[in-house]
Amino acid sequence: MSIARLTNVPPLEAMPASAGIPTLCEKKEEEPISILPDPEPDVSEEEWYPDGGLRAWLVVLGCFIYMGTTVSWALAWGVLQDYYHTTMFPDTPLSVLSTIGGLTSFMMNATSYLFGGLGDRFGYKRMILISCILAYICLLVSAFSTKVVHLFLFQGAFLGLAQGIAMPLYVSLPSQWFYKRRGLASGIAVGGVGIGAAAQSLIVRQLIVHLALRKTMIVYAHMHGTLWIIAFFLIKERPLPPYLRGAKKRWLPRNVGWSFLSVASSIFFGIFGVNSPYYFSPTYTKDIVPSLDPKSLLVTVPLIVMNISLGLGRIAAGRLADYFGPINMFFSSFFIGGLLQMVLWTFARSYASILVFSVLNGFIGGWFLSLLPVVCASLFSVEGLSTISGFMLLANAPGQMAGSAIGAAILSASGGDWKGTKSATSVSEVMFNVTKAVTLYSGGMQLVGAVCIVYARFAKDKRLWALV
Repeated sequence: MSIARLTNVPPLEAMPASAGIPTLCEKKEEEPISILPDPEPDVSEEEWYPDGGLRAWLVVLGCFIYMGTTVSWALAWGVLQDYYHTTMFPDTPLSVLSTIGGLTSFMMNATSYLFGGLGDRFGYKRMILISCILAYICLLVSAFSTKVVHLFLFQGAFLGLAQGIAMPLYVSLPSQWFYKRRGLASGIAVGGVGIGAAAQSLIVRQLIVHLALRKTMIVYAHMHGTLWIIAFFLIKERPLPPYLRGAKKRWLPRNVGWSFLSVASSIFFGIFGVNSPYYFSPTYTKDIVPSLDPKSLLVTVPLIVMNISLGLGRIAAGRLADYFGPINMFFSSFFIGGLLQMVLWTFARSYASILVFSVLNGFIGGWFLSLLPVVCASLFSVEGLSTISGFMLLANAPGQMAGSAIGAAILSASGGDWKGTKSATSVSEVMFNVTKAVTLYSGGMQLVGAVCIVYARFAKDKRLWALV
């Protein structure tokens, strides 16, 4: 019977390839095709990203917590700076104390390019864990500071270095999970900076008035350590789209052209004017409204309001970027923010007008940071995004370091009085002597940043009303 069955089998050359004759040579050819499925189906870039879901939004929440407890340090620095200037180190010039907060931001941004590249190579969570441990140690040690040099080390240089290890990583993470709603996701994550700064301004102000520096920083360090542990378990790195895998890790985009330089120069110049309102808000409010109790929370309210508006504005900017284009909104942030400082801040001569300026400047003037990874992804793709974002953050390091210090030097050179009454001889000088110099400087630098991004905007799409 076995012979009969074999005679009914057609010749080998007449059989189709799918017939599956169990010969050794054919098995070697067919096995990888029939047994192993295609591991990476051919999907478009848009289809690859979840663009939502619980896991994606938990990542955004984790990044929100990290941004709200690290990058927000510089925006809440005004509270500590005011305490040091009036209580612990009254003989230290304000420009020196401003440099401490600027040094934190400088180190954070100056190292982000290096650590962004290392994160792309060795994994995001590993680098973030190292960052959290070192930052916690710095905050705890700074509680025992007794000299200005201690502040420069543990609330300035070392803290900025520790936080810079992770910053480009959790700035970039939301872009790995979202495509159509990438602007909204990044806006929410980076919006944690403003919300966190507002909360820190409120908490630190109350703690430091009643507990002094040591106990305040011990509480502060443990509070942040707890939040960092929670955030660490929320974040998760997502693999790149299939067409980007296996590519050589690069420190710069494939084609570094004028668009790349346009974005970098916009950040470089614009950041010089961004932080001045946050650093000087408490001292400005006390000088303009002397009827306020210096220890009252009302002195800090404009800074708190500005930071809350900053957080809400960055979330709104992310949503607006999805509709009107990230580069368009990036330009608007620098352009409108510069005008607000040059016009509205100059004439803010009452508590109510200070609050109005705080709301508008916070809501609009800080959009650019939340949109930075979205702009980079739009112009240069998500390949090596944390490295590219790190380079852009490196570009704003000089402004973070020197921007507010220059403003403080202008203030000191004008007599150190926001009202201008110490050196003014007329009402017009009282109105413009100090305020005009500081606001023209900081607002003008933001306008320069707006001009610089114009090239990248029209290189992407030459149409005036294009949504890019």
